[in-house]
Amino acid sequence: MVNWKRHYQKRVILIMILVTGATGFLGRNLILSLSEKKDNIIGQFRREKKLNETRNFFIANDKEEIFNKIIWKKADITNFSEVQSLFDKVDEVYHCAAYVSMAFYKTNYLNLVNITGTTYVVDNCINKKIKKLCFVSSIAAIGESSNEDITENTEWNPEIEKTPYSYSKHGSEMEVWRASQEGVPVVIINPGIIIGNNLNNSQVQKIIKNKFNFYTSGVSGFVTVEDVVEATIGLMEANIKNERFILVSENLSFKDFVIHISKKNKNYSINMPKSILYLIWCIESFFSHLKLKNKFLTRALIKSLYGKSYYNGKKINKYLKNFVYTGIYSYLDKC
Repeated sequence: MVNWKRHYQKRVILIMILVTGATGFLGRNLILSLSEKKDNIIGQFRREKKLNETRNFFIANDKEEIFNKIIWKKADITNFSEVQSLFDKVDEVYHCAAYVSMAFYKTNYLNLVNITGTTYVVDNCINKKIKKLCFVSSIAAIGESSNEDITENTEWNPEIEKTPYSYSKHGSEMEVWRASQEGVPVVIINPGIIIGNNLNNSQVQKIIKNKFNFYTSGVSGFVTVEDVVEATIGLMEANIKNERFILVSENLSFKDFVIHISKKNKNYSINMPKSILYLIWCIESFFSHLKLKNKFLTRALIKSLYGKSYYNGKKINKYLKNFVYTGIYSYLDKC
């Protein structure tokens, strides 16, 4: 006679997880961590070159076997039908796909990838009744405050000029909140500047490789890639929905950050006066008006490079009791 109770207890409910932008800096760290614990992981990628880089990343971490068990699917996040093809039998979504640039001339592409791409992901989450969506946003999508720490409740002021990247991430968040209004449980993370030493194109590695590094007098929030991965997975696995979380371990000056790394690697650190960037901005604007050069700098970008923004990343500790941030300087010393 079959013991149905025992048989039922042995059943394992498998969920299908989709990670968009799985070959990016954060995405490949996230999908590696997920795949170490779970099966049925779909990784979305756009370019074969990035997929090969991700394979090498897994191999470097002695995880090639895990790479091979991931279901890799090629799709352009800005193509609705290709995004739709990713969602077959998917239960949960980590939306990491994004384009990062501070250049003014990249505005249209930023909006296409970050806003339109997120719209397509959200539409499919709603249509497929996804169980939970995690969106990787940025502290760039949060409001500003000159008198106190910036928190998740700091309001976005549309009258303050922002960078094109900030506008695109804020617009992306609006799409994700639309998903929550349509019944999809969501969590949004707003990481600070993410640092890591396991990729050649990481911020730390760029400073290490450059003999001369320039810094400005600004202050911003920093967090390690490992902390972002741990927090993201923890928030998805917990009974938490329709909340956003700033992920910032420490607020550091760009000067201290650059000098700390440069000294260790015997590189040179040079202060960049604000007046120089404003001069470059004026020259760029002139040649851009004549259609002789694409415009990179904006007043908003210069302001962010020299402004002092202090972010409070403590909210997550109230929701994930065992989560502890990694100290930035101790992390850098190990790089």
